[in-house]
Amino acid sequence: MSEIEAVLLLIVSIGAFLMPFISNRLNLPSSVAEIIFGLFIGLIFPDIFHKTDTVRFLGELGFIILMYLAGLEINFESIKKLPKKHKIIYLLVISLIVVLSALTVYYLQLPSVYTLVLLTTAVGLLFPVLKDLDLLSTSFGQILLILGSIGEVVSLISITVFFVVYKFGLSEKAMFDLLEIFLFFWLAYVMLKLFKLFIWWYPEKLHIFLKSEGITETAVRANFVNMFVFVALASLLGLEPIIGAFFGGLFFSIIFKEKAEVVEKLSSFGYGFLIPIFFIDVGLRFNLLDLLKFDIIINALLISMLMLLIRFVASLPLLFAGFSLKELIVTPFALSIPLTLLVAISTIGYETHMIGEKDAFVIILTAILTGLFYPWIFKNMVKRLNFEKNKEKEQENV
Repeated sequence: MSEIEAVLLLIVSIGAFLMPFISNRLNLPSSVAEIIFGLFIGLIFPDIFHKTDTVRFLGELGFIILMYLAGLEINFESIKKLPKKHKIIYLLVISLIVVLSALTVYYLQLPSVYTLVLLTTAVGLLFPVLKDLDLLSTSFGQILLILGSIGEVVSLISITVFFVVYKFGLSEKAMFDLLEIFLFFWLAYVMLKLFKLFIWWYPEKLHIFLKSEGITETAVRANFVNMFVFVALASLLGLEPIIGAFFGGLFFSIIFKEKAEVVEKLSSFGYGFLIPIFFIDVGLRFNLLDLLKFDIIINALLISMLMLLIRFVASLPLLFAGFSLKELIVTPFALSIPLTLLVAISTIGYETHMIGEKDAFVIILTAILTGLFYPWIFKNMVKRLNFEKNKEKEQENV
């Protein structure tokens, strides 16, 4: 390791250590404070962080672990217990977001890539926000995670299909690339079935995946193997590694019910070091001086508000799924923070010459604005609307 890499890691580590204390004082989600820290460090040292790949690599690894944990945290037992009517309503909400996004872009005559920007939903930032608020153990938090997860799967597939078709048109090459997407899901399904069969034949092996005994920490190692199997599979098929990580955690959660111990250990490792580096690295990627131009700011504010408005309208069916009015009010903010996927859309769009530099900056600034303000608004509204009291009542009922 070079001297500059050691100094950079020291700066990032100090920021990761201090940001939770600062975020508590400012009533911000810690992930948002980490992004702000990255923005300021990138402004002070505009060139140094681009001379090494160490921080970028650790940030990408942190993102992979974050997505794996997001899949791992979904409680499939609670999903199974949901009435069929509620499941249909959740799918309807995501479908409405997609349809309304396409109609908005068509009506306002925006570049077609903004359809992706408006429909994109993700759990990358939602998951740590819910964790910060201790809402993951509530039915409301689980439903938001379910909605975000469905939206993320739809978003990732939409992004992949959109750019494949744009790059190759309706050609044989495009069809081949699209078949690879379906191949990934099919292979993942086969692996899930084989894993279930293995556990059925050898139930005594369960402890390998769930219990960490001694210094070997076999459960943690087994989860990393599971995670990277899916990451490698996605990468080999030309998909984003985060898709593999998310589905790896998702399928582990389907198979193993008593996973609390391993989730706690992985969370300690991820949130203790790698995940904060990811959020700091997100801030480091942006040059504030290039982003803060009047027309770019106005357009980014417009797109940010459109994202929120679309989700307000699309969330209305949730009233028929037992949502209270106050839950309905805060839900659009929770579903409007697809920070990392917006960065991906901007990067891919600019590299493929589908969008110009101005649109790329608008999308990036939209990612920053929604990533900074919507979690903060969501967090404060949840506290003001007494969600903690609801949580206590749920725990008493259990």
